Amino acid sequence: MRDDASESLLRAAAATLRPIVTRLLEAGIPYGRLESRVRALVVAVAERDLAIPGRPQTDSRIALLTGVNRKEVRRLRGGRDTPPPTSFSRNQAAALISRWMADRRATDRQGRPRAIPYQATRGPSFVELARAVTVDLPPRALLDELLRTGAVELRPNDVVALRTTAYVPSRGRPEKLAMLAEDPAELIETMLRNVFDDGEALLQRKVFYDNLGADGVVRVRREMRREGERFLRRVDALLAKYDRDRNPRAAGGERRYAGLGVYYFEAPRAPKKPRTPEKPRTPEKPRARQRAGRKRSSTKEHR
Repeated sequence: MRDDASESLLRAAAATLRPIVTRLLEAGIPYGRLESRVRALVVAVAERDLAIPGRPQTDSRIALLTGVNRKEVRRLRGGRDTPPPTSFSRNQAAALISRWMADRRATDRQGRPRAIPYQATRGPSFVELARAVTVDLPPRALLDELLRTGAVELRPNDVVALRTTAYVPSRGRPEKLAMLAEDPAELIETMLRNVFDDGEALLQRKVFYDNLGADGVVRVRREMRREGERFLRRVDALLAKYDRDRNPRAAGGERRYAGLGVYYFEAPRAPKKPRTPEKPRTPEKPRARQRAGRKRSSTKEHR
């Protein structure tokens, strides 16, 4: 990679971390704790993703790749800093709701979810959906989590009704913080692929306006949420046709993980670009400044 491209990538990485660093500092987490986690991540990535096929990845080679000294590499590879795995994944709950919405037996003609029994010998049931998602957790554990978050309700005779089409953990819960570890990484991976890889680009699009009135923003949030959820329901049904767990007649080939995300963003004003040292330039004639608020909208897209 050229020096200018490497510097641009490093600058982009630092800018990406800015909102996370802000939250860390507000939570009283000092730089040292972040640095130790990043160091462990660098070693883990070098060990897993940059190994030479057919050859063992040694401490010496990881130290050479990362710049972390060999003694520290050996310590980190020993697994002492590895956090314990969580017993519950938000993806399991989200997958169960998605299966419920895609199952024609569990929805009406308009695609709205029907109330289903917790367990049944015939027809759809919550236990059937739960076991299709995971065999590591009992169905009751999934039901308890969905009840806790209000995603479902338990009616008389052990009938389960879906109250929402999306799983949203409670604020501050580990399951919700897991979204911070999963979703941004997927978005950034898409962006990096569009920048550096040849071939077909992945969908990456953003639409924004920079002069919305604060009095109308509450309504905008609600409308964006409604339109986003409506769009994602259509995407869910489309992807379900190609998922081999749900459609045995779907196309074969190597197993892939794929999806589509939609997000809403809002700030008091357009974010300022971080200042970077610039090379001296030849002075130019002053240009007329654009009137404030004249720029109405912008669309950025990579397809």
